[in-house]
Amino acid sequence: MEASLRALPMPAALARWLAGKSRRERRVVAALALVVAVALLWAVVWQPLVRDAAAMRNARAANAAALAAARPMAEEIAALARTPAPPDATDPRAGLERILAQQNLRSAVTELEWQERRAHVVFAAVAYDALIVALEALQRDARLRAVEATLTARVEPGTIRAELTLAR
Repeated sequence: MEASLRALPMPAALARWLAGKSRRERRVVAALALVVAVALLWAVVWQPLVRDAAAMRNARAANAAALAAARPMAEEIAALARTPAPPDATDPRAGLERILAQQNLRSAVTELEWQERRAHVVFAAVAYDALIVALEALQRDARLRAVEATLTARVEPGTIRAELTLAR
């Protein structure tokens, strides 16, 4: 034991202090140092490992549940991707005309042009609320969306000049 204590590097003051102790006292000090080292190792290394392992087990269970829930969704997405989109059965021009007539806005249109499957529509004066309702109906029923819009306020309250470009 004495040879092993001498082999360990230690400050000179500690070495002198240990040299003045009996063999039994040195063994007690060595045993206490070993207990402190084991306790420190347990607190610094073992406990975090055990805690992290438990957290990983919990995370694994949560991830497995999330994966199990995601698999049917992924299969559904893949099935939807394989399904071709239904062809546009209605003519966008007829849909636009029909919705403008239904919303009583056909007379408010001052310009209507079709270029490259896009409609350029100009309203010189239209009620803002009526335009919003018409745009919702165009999107819902004719699947035409405003891809470009210029709205200008007019003198009459609630009335605007609207230049719209609509497309599918």
